[in-house]
Amino acid sequence: MISPVHKYIKDFADAGADIITIHPEATDNLSESIKHIRSFKKKVGISLNPNTEIDIIKNELKNVDLILVMSVYPGFGGQKFIPEVIKKIKLLKKLKDDKNYKYDIEVDGGINFSNSKDVINAGANILVSGTTIFKENNGNIKKNIETLKEV
Repeated sequence: MISPVHKYIKDFADAGADIITIHPEATDNLSESIKHIRSFKKKVGISLNPNTEIDIIKNELKNVDLILVMSVYPGFGGQKFIPEVIKKIKLLKKLKDDKNYKYDIEVDGGINFSNSKDVINAGANILVSGTTIFKENNGNIKKNIETLKEV
């Protein structure tokens, strides 16, 4: 999380980012930051920490390409998945379906073989997993990715 995010958007766009994902807490004006990202012809993502309520971004859901649900608090790898975020994923999926929004739902943090199915079934279509992919099954990356995708 970079704060204030608005002044760094151009740098990330110039560096070649295809999608720029920001935390709503890192900007004074989420709508303006979204417009700024779009001015560089980039996709827009919003990242939600485990304790960030959907209500603070609800008015912008129609304007974004990705919602990143953090299922741990950002900081370091190997943290335990916070199961309460499943409710948030389900609500984002329901809002997406009800309003015909086009955003992807990505989940990052503590994704492993025992929770990936619940996350996918809740509505996520992108999973981020580090520790499980690289350490399980003696580091068999291909097998680990395939196992995470099985629903």
